[in-house]
Amino acid sequence: MGRENTVRRLLRAFRTPWAFQLVATALFVGLVVWQIDLRQVGDSLRAANYAWAALALAVNLVTKAVDTLRWQVYLSRVGQAPYLGLLGAFLIGNLLNNLLPMRAGDVARIQIVANRYGLSRAGLASSVFVVEALLDGVTFLVLLAIGLAVLDLGFVPPALLWSVAAASGGGFVAAVMASAFLPRQVPGWRWLNSLPHWLRSGLQEGWPRFLDGLETMRNWRLLTLAMALNFVGWVSQVLNFALFGLAFGLDVPLVAFIVIMIAANLVSAFPITFENIGTYEAVLLGVLAAWEVPTEQALAYAIVTHLLTNLWVIGVGVLALWLMRVRPRDLFSLVREPGPRPLPTPPGQG
Repeated sequence: MGRENTVRRLLRAFRTPWAFQLVATALFVGLVVWQIDLRQVGDSLRAANYAWAALALAVNLVTKAVDTLRWQVYLSRVGQAPYLGLLGAFLIGNLLNNLLPMRAGDVARIQIVANRYGLSRAGLASSVFVVEALLDGVTFLVLLAIGLAVLDLGFVPPALLWSVAAASGGGFVAAVMASAFLPRQVPGWRWLNSLPHWLRSGLQEGWPRFLDGLETMRNWRLLTLAMALNFVGWVSQVLNFALFGLAFGLDVPLVAFIVIMIAANLVSAFPITFENIGTYEAVLLGVLAAWEVPTEQALAYAIVTHLLTNLWVIGVGVLALWLMRVRPRDLFSLVREPGPRPLPTPPGQG
């Protein structure tokens, strides 16, 4: 009887997401190291020029700075906050997204900016979860099309490509239409009267602020600027991978690093294993095999880019927590901190 209870507990444990990720991680790690000479991997790790890797991490920070500047464009009508404050919140959000599921880091950075600078949560949420997500999707789709034109990416299922295209393109059009034609006040739909009073009040207050967060989608000047910054940010990611390539002496063309960047982002967007351990390495091995990079050298490159980038994100995120004096309990707090109100929106941007 005791043995049966133990078996049941084990079966229940394996049904949890954590257990699934641990098993998947072990399987992918086994798949990666299977029939690979780990001594040669060690030789590649020791022979690498880590000065290039250090420069790659500096470029990674530049990427975050550009992404923050882009976020500031998205907030043009929501309100203004100090750039360094937004950068700190962005770095903290990246840290938490790296450690927690379900985009918890994005929720935290919204909370930090709302509590510290008084910006509307509804406007911040639409800027992050609608505008940022859609423009990232469109930019990524363009880069993915470039990658497919250059190389037959066998690891990208056609269904996934069409799903990304439909979600990005359809969402982009829907957001542009919504931002342009939805009324500034809550529509007088009859079914809204059946909602609880507190919910109707929340909608009436949050609706116009949510639309403020969509300003980029109806202002072509802001949209053009945001898309330009978007491409700069993504291109800097390519440069980041290329600098790591110099560290390991990879003799591949620049387009290979575009494909590597696409592959790495696909793995991050659809996590299967814990911290993408194993899946990231397996996908990069497959990409670099197309350019006949020796497997041991490719694995050393994948391990170092994965490990150092994650440690860098954690390190700068913890530093931002300390510099901004953000306590763990503040990350999801709904209480606004005493301090400056948001600056008014400059004339001509309303």
